[in-house]
Amino acid sequence: MNCFTRWIAICLLSVAGCCFAQTDITTSTLIEERGVWLNRTEMFVPKEKLLNFLDSLMAAHFTSVYIDTLFKGTVIYPESKYLPQFEEVTEPDILSWLIPEIKKRKMRAEAWLEYGFYAFHTKDATQTTDRGVFLSKHPELTAIASDGASYIHNINWGDFFSLCPSNPLSHKLLTDLYIEVAQRYPFDGLNLDRIRFPNENFCYCAYCRENFKKDTGLELKPFQEGTPEYQKFVLWREEQLTAFMKNLAPAIRAARPGIAITMASLPPDMKESHGQCWDRWLKEGYIDAAMPMLYGDAGFKKRIQIISQYPRWNERIFPGLDSSGLSPQKILEQIEYSRQQGAKGIALWYSGAIDDDLPILSTNSFAQPAVSPLK
Repeated sequence: MNCFTRWIAICLLSVAGCCFAQTDITTSTLIEERGVWLNRTEMFVPKEKLLNFLDSLMAAHFTSVYIDTLFKGTVIYPESKYLPQFEEVTEPDILSWLIPEIKKRKMRAEAWLEYGFYAFHTKDATQTTDRGVFLSKHPELTAIASDGASYIHNINWGDFFSLCPSNPLSHKLLTDLYIEVAQRYPFDGLNLDRIRFPNENFCYCAYCRENFKKDTGLELKPFQEGTPEYQKFVLWREEQLTAFMKNLAPAIRAARPGIAITMASLPPDMKESHGQCWDRWLKEGYIDAAMPMLYGDAGFKKRIQIISQYPRWNERIFPGLDSSGLSPQKILEQIEYSRQQGAKGIALWYSGAIDDDLPILSTNSFAQPAVSPLK
């Protein structure tokens, strides 16, 4: 064998070796998102207990942790320029060590901006005049229901006040806050939440009334579902939120190049009533991934079949499953069905309810290690 022939043979063997190595990597490690929302309740525990929980997530081959960062009109970190720190925090700056600990365990860390446009929460709005920093400074930004109510009442949780999702000043307040979060800590992503109207009865504030009439020629009032006027109302609200996302995404990416923008989004049957056309935002690149909250078992397969028709389904849509309301076996069934339909990952709600799921996940659906498509 002359030198040239020997050189050719060595090159061929080297290429073959690289191919075998690549095959070994791809067969032993899946490209799949396995996320969990880390609720503040599980964060306000002794450090050692929280670290043990992270160890259990790593052992179960999770890939991402969405850390509760914005809630009840407060943030979890100190010295924000925009909102106060949550007064019940157990450590002054938990994110300073929590994010590195998550990354040390080869998982991604995202800031879960839980409350989104929801600016304030109280158990009983009739017992306090407090409306949080944003709405105290800008009461005109309060979202108003069609019947004049200024908050959403939940029989289990209390009363929620929302910023008007249409008003450009509301957009600026959230954009500035989100940029602060992105620049303050080395998060791998921002997981947006409640980027929507509170429900089908919002918003009828002065800004919405004036600008809806200006844009459509119609007086803003409750319209009968299915009428042309109702469809204009639906589309107008979608355009207001799309305008927010269209400006928000480049602002965040300019402030922090490389950061992912993901979203805890609504199931397909709730998008219209809340003005949240997240499939369009995914298609147009305003978000990098969506975690539609397909909680419960009734209608789960039908919802999966609907969103499997959306753009980027088999790369950047990760169904959100409710471990708090389903048995571990049912969670396994939903994961496998999502995979069969082409999903490249899932997200679990939530950290306070997955202890009984981890053993069965680590020996079944999550037995194989994974790397997030977002990494």
